Order: sequence, then structure tokens, then C-alpha cells
Amino acid sequence: MIKAVVPIVAGVALSLSAGAGSGFDVAAFGRLPVSAHGRVEQFDSVARKALQEIRGPETAPIDPILWLLEVLAKPDTADTRPIFPIKSPELLGKLQLQAANAGTNYYAFKDLGPKASEIQKQVANVKASDRTPWQEELTALRDKLILYERLKNSLQPNSRLQQDANGKPITFDFAAELARYQADLGEALRIDAGRRRGNTERLAVATEVRVRTFSRLFNFVSRTGSLALVPPSNTMGSNKGWSNLGSVIVQSAQGHQPPAPVAFFAGMSSAFAQGNPDAFNSQVAQYGQWLAANGLVPEPRDAGSRSVETGK
Repeated sequence: MIKAVVPIVAGVALSLSAGAGSGFDVAAFGRLPVSAHGRVEQFDSVARKALQEIRGPETAPIDPILWLLEVLAKPDTADTRPIFPIKSPELLGKLQLQAANAGTNYYAFKDLGPKASEIQKQVANVKASDRTPWQEELTALRDKLILYERLKNSLQPNSRLQQDANGKPITFDFAAELARYQADLGEALRIDAGRRRGNTERLAVATEVRVRTFSRLFNFVSRTGSLALVPPSNTMGSNKGWSNLGSVIVQSAQGHQPPAPVAFFAGMSSAFAQGNPDAFNSQVAQYGQWLAANGLVPEPRDAGSRSVETGK
């Protein structure tokens, strides 16, 4: 039997201002470029659009960039934020959710995620032309949950990590795991090159297993993540050739090291998750410098366009 869930009153647990970042330069992160749905934008723009699409146009006491960082790097925390609105009393009853007030109630992913298969089943059982108002709202809720989960798995395989943690907080250190993977991959490439020259040295089984395990883990990101974080090597055509980070890691296992942006994002993820603003800000700044050196420069924050500026 599904336990009834009581929503958190809007504004109580949702409050997440830039001040809550406590030293993290979220504005600088927000100016970094990312490709979403084939269009290169700033993280700031992507975060605002996604939060509005999920929560609605009402003003939310939450900083969109900080929220997106939680979704990407601190999923256990992000899952507690009540950002999914439900208005229909009938829908609340169907999902066995309790209402805190007579208006719009907001629920967290931790409340709705376990009901995802039930929600999908109910949506699939009714033709679009036959949907009642509460079923239309249920369909919209299904789409919002999918959007959230795809964002959540754009940087690292958070849903898989949470599943493996079995209810405990995840402890994934992306930067450390990537460094180990790169060392193992370097060893594999060295031995492979030697064997091509006639050497008989073989890669240690444990090393091979670690390379394959890490690659398989990020295959989940390649299939699920919605954002393309890795810019093309030729950044002059900035709207084309951006890659899903998981796909880049999976491809690297075929015989080459991942490009520099992967390490920058891994460093940002670990620093944010571990509450280390100095390390986070350093990774953001270094990545910004790398972008500038390679012809893709975030525009200064202003009241105008939030698109990115391509190189000369």
C-alpha cells in the first residue's frame, strides 16, 4: 500500500537563494556554455527554463543555477526540493497524496519518483483525446518527472548511483573516479601500444575491470542525460558537434583519453558535492580560460542575451 505523502508548504523547504551557495561562484558557472536541444546557451538560461517548465511561472524562492547544480551534483538534496506542482484534488487522490492547502501543492521528486511507473501506466491507459482535466495534469506531471530525471543524469549517473546506494546518501567522487579511470586507461593504452610492437605484457585483470566498469556506468549518462556538456574540438561551429559527457567517456574507452572539459566538470561536481567553494571556483575559472583559449567565450552577465560568444 502506498503511504500518503504530505506536501511541504511552498517556500518552507524550497528556499534556496544564491546566498545558500556560501562562497560558490554560481554566477560564473551560470555563464558557462552548454548545449540543450541542439542550441548552445548559458547554464543560467537552461536552469531558469527548466525550473520554470517544472514548477511553473510562479516566482520560486530558489536560485535556478544553484538548483541545477544540486540536480547535477547533489541529487539526494535536489530530490527533496518541492518543485512539482499539483492542483487537481482528484489527481492528488489518485496518487494518494495529501494536500496542505486548497490551492497548488508542491511535491518533491522523492515523493513522486517512486510513483513514476504508476503515473506512466495511468497516462498510457487513456487516449489523448479522452483525457479528463486531471489526466491532462497527470500527463504534464509525467513529462516534468522525465525532464527532471534527464537533467539529473546529464553529468554523472545519479539515478544509477542512488539505486546502488539503496536509500543511503551517494558518495560518488567524480573527480577521483575520473582520475583513476584516466590512469587505468593510460596504462591500457601503453600496454596496447607495446603489444603492437611485439611485447607480451598484458593488462592486469583488475585494471581492465575498472576501465570497463567506469565506462559502463557512464553509458547510462549517454542514454539518459539531456544536456551536451562537452564542446567540439573545433569550437568555431559552436552550435554543432557538442557531445553528451557520458558518450564521450564511453568512446574514450575505445582507445583515447577524454577531452579536458570532462575533467573540469568532474572537478566542479566533486567540489560542489563536498562543499568546497575554493576548488569549485578554481575549476570554473580554469574551464572558462580553456574555453577562451579554444575560441568559445561566455559573455559577461548583463540584462540582454544569454547566448554564448563564439571565437574569432
